[in-house]
Amino acid sequence: MAKRQNSTKPELTEAQKKQVKRDNFLRVLPPRMDKALKAIRMVGDCTNVSYSYTDDEAKLIVAELLEAVDSVKARFTGEPGKAGGFELPK
Repeated sequence: MAKRQNSTKPELTEAQKKQVKRDNFLRVLPPRMDKALKAIRMVGDCTNVSYSYTDDEAKLIVAELLEAVDSVKARFTGEPGKAGGFELPK
């Protein structure tokens, strides 16, 4: 879809652009936090007696979660984060 050349919409000021970015952040953050926290609680549910895991697996899972939190922390301070998934060794 082509961009309109003669748009009647006024150009946003820098302050308005900053506010739009802030509004977007405030809109997307709560549902993403809820989803992330729920997922972490669900990982915790794997400690239920219905499942069996080793101490080494538990340590690996917790270490991976902590690394993910450290990555988020780094990204909020301007450093690049780590991408990738998780897999238990076979």
